[in-house]
Amino acid sequence: MKKLFIAALLFVGVISFAQDINQKVTRDQREKLTPEQRNEKHLQKLTSELSLDKKQQEQVKQLLAERSAKAEKLRDAKKDSKTKPTAAEREAFKKQMETEKAANDAKMKAILNADQYTKWTALKKEHRDHMGKGDHRGKRDMKSPQERNQAHLQKLTTELNLNADQQKQVSQLLSDRSAKIETLRKSRGDAKPTDAEKAAMKKQMEEDHKATDAKMKSILNTDQYKKWSAIQKEHKDKMKDHRKDKM
Repeated sequence: MKKLFIAALLFVGVISFAQDINQKVTRDQREKLTPEQRNEKHLQKLTSELSLDKKQQEQVKQLLAERSAKAEKLRDAKKDSKTKPTAAEREAFKKQMETEKAANDAKMKAILNADQYTKWTALKKEHRDHMGKGDHRGKRDMKSPQERNQAHLQKLTTELNLNADQQKQVSQLLSDRSAKIETLRKSRGDAKPTDAEKAAMKKQMEEDHKATDAKMKSILNTDQYKKWSAIQKEHKDKMKDHRKDKM
C-alpha cells in the first residue's frame, strides 16, 4: 500500500530533478549510459530548463564534453591507483574540484544571459540542498503534506517562472491533490490491496492525473505548459527505468 501511495504522489506531475551539469545518477544508471549519452541528457535538460538557443546549446555541449573528458581521466587514474590517497592528496583533490567548479561557473555565466544564469544558479543550489539532505524517498515520506507541497511549489516557481497569481493557483491545486491522496490513504488503511483494488486505484490515479493536467494547462501559459509537459515525460521515463532496474 505504501508503494501505491508513493506512486499516487508522483502522479501529481510535480517533479524534482537535478539541474547541475555534474548531476549524480545511480551506479546502475551510470553503467548503462555512455558519457556521450549522459551529456546529451544533461544538454536536453538544460535546454528545457533554461530555454537555451541553438548557439548556447552548442557552447554548453562543448563544455559538457570537456567536463566529461576530465571526469573520465580522473576515474581512470583512480582505477590505476593501488594505494589509498593521503590526507594531503585528498585536500589537493578537493581544491582542484573547487577550482574546476569555479571555472565551469565562469564559463556558464559567459554563455547564459542574466536571467538564465540566475535560474541556473538557483537550480544548482536546490540540487545541492537535496543532495545534502539525502532527499531519498524514505526521508521524503517523513515530511508533512504541507512541507511537500511547499517544496513542489518552490520547484515549479523556479522551473516555470510562475508569477504570484500562478503560484497561488498552483498552491491550491497541490493542496487539493494532497487532500485527495490523504483521504485515499486513510480509506485503504494498512491492509494489502487486492488486484481489483490496485486496478481501481490505477484508474483513479490516471483520471486524477488528467484532471491535474487540464487544470495546470489553464493556469500556465503556452511555453510554461510545454516545459511542464516535457518535465513530466522525463520524470515518467526515469520512473520506468528505475522500475526496470529493480526487476
